[in-house]
Amino acid sequence: MITHPDEPAQGDEEIRPLLGERLGLPLSDDEFGFLLLQGTLGEIASVSDDKRRREAALRKAVETIRNLRAAQGMPVGEGPQEVGGMATGDRDRRYAVSRLLAIEAGRAAEVVAFRERYLGGGVLAWENLGAWIAGQAAAQGPPSQYVEIVLPPGTTLKATLAGPGRRELDCAGRGAHRRRPQRQTPEVRSPGGKWVQVAPVRAGSVLDELRRLSQRLANDYSWKEDQATVFVLSGVTPLVAGIRLETSVQTEHPAASRVTLVIDPLLSPQAVLETYSELRHKVLEGSYRPLREKHLRLAVFAAERRPPAKWAEVMRAWNQENAGQRYSKVTVFARDCAAAQRRLLRPRLNPDALI
Repeated sequence: MITHPDEPAQGDEEIRPLLGERLGLPLSDDEFGFLLLQGTLGEIASVSDDKRRREAALRKAVETIRNLRAAQGMPVGEGPQEVGGMATGDRDRRYAVSRLLAIEAGRAAEVVAFRERYLGGGVLAWENLGAWIAGQAAAQGPPSQYVEIVLPPGTTLKATLAGPGRRELDCAGRGAHRRRPQRQTPEVRSPGGKWVQVAPVRAGSVLDELRRLSQRLANDYSWKEDQATVFVLSGVTPLVAGIRLETSVQTEHPAASRVTLVIDPLLSPQAVLETYSELRHKVLEGSYRPLREKHLRLAVFAAERRPPAKWAEVMRAWNQENAGQRYSKVTVFARDCAAAQRRLLRPRLNPDALI
C-alpha cells in the first residue's frame, strides 16, 4: 500500500536555513524531502533539549546532503580541495565508488530496457515516485499470492502447456498439503516517509518486473532493495555505506539478540572500532560488568539440575564439587544462581538502539 508522504513536522522548516548555512548552499526541495525520508529531521527535533546530541544530529544531516550532492555530481558547498592533494578521509572514496557503481548499473541492458518501456527512456523526479507506483498498483489489479506447498511422498511436478512458469501437480501419493500464503513485494521509499513503503504486486506486472530487477541490482551492487528501486525509477545514486548496521532483536530472549556490521573491506580498523564502540554504548543500558567465572558456572550448574532437584539438593551438590566456594544458606545460593542466569539470559539492552 502506498501512503501519502508525511508533511514536515512543526520546527522542521526552522532547521532548513540552519543546515543551508552550514552547507554553504541552501537546501533544495528534493534535499529537504530526502532528509524527511531518512528521518534525520525527526532525529534532530527529538534531541532538541540535548545540545551535544543535537549538534551530532545536525552534523549527520550536513554530511548526508554533502554525500547526496557529491554522488549526483552537484556542488557540495565546501571549498574546493587543493589540486593534487590527497583525498581526506574515507568519504571521498565512497563518493567516487557510489557514482561509478551507479553509472555502471545505469548502463545495464535490463535497466535501460525497463526505463525505455515504462519511463519513456528517462527517469522520474523524486517527488513523483510514490504517485507512479500507486498508479501501477491500481492498474495491475489484485496482487498475486505465492503459496508454499509441502508435497506428500510420491508426488511429482509436471509442466503443462499453459505457459511458462505454470505447473500442475500429479499427485501419486496421499498426504496433507501445508500451505502458507506469501506476497512478493517491491520496496520503495516515498519522499517524506520515514520507513520503506511497500506495494504488493501481481505476477507478470510492471511492479513485479521492477521487484525482480531491484533484487538483482541489490544483489550485484550490495544495495538494499529499496535503494535499487529508487535508483531504477529516479536515477538517484545509492550511497555506499562504510558500515551498514543489521540487527536481530529478540525480545523474548535478549541474550540471543545480535548486531551485524556489514563493513566495506577498505574501511580502516579504527573507523570500525569507533562505530562499534558508539553503538555498544547506546545498546547497553547503564554500565556493563562481566560476570565472574564462579557465577558463570553457578548459572549452568543450577540450570542443569533444576527442575526437578530442589535448591537444597543443588546446593549440596555444588558444595561437594566446589569445596573452596561453598554455600551455607540455601537462600543465598538460590539468589546467586538466579541472578547469574538472569544477567546472562536477559542483559539490559536498549531495543531502540538496535532498530
